[in-house]
Amino acid sequence: MAKDHPTGKSNLYQAILQLETPEQCYRFFQDVCSYAELSAMEQRYDIAEMLANKNIYTSIMERTGASSAIISRVSRVLSDDTSVLRQMLSQTKPAESED
Repeated sequence: MAKDHPTGKSNLYQAILQLETPEQCYRFFQDVCSYAELSAMEQRYDIAEMLANKNIYTSIMERTGASSAIISRVSRVLSDDTSVLRQMLSQTKPAESED
């Protein structure tokens, strides 16, 4: 396995499934990710929530500091019918839009 090419076959995914609380999840990701990696993942999830709540790009950029390229990437992921992120967001109660 090339170090820059994830396969989805790592035991990492089984380990994640063993986490039981948001605090455990946070601490686990602190252990395995750099500050920048964890921050980027949180930012992308926040962007996904905002997009699901129909927030506009400029508002998301102002609130998150993300570039339009990152917001566009997250938007493309959400537009895919097989997106797990999209499925997760549709299963959670949407927050109020702040626009």
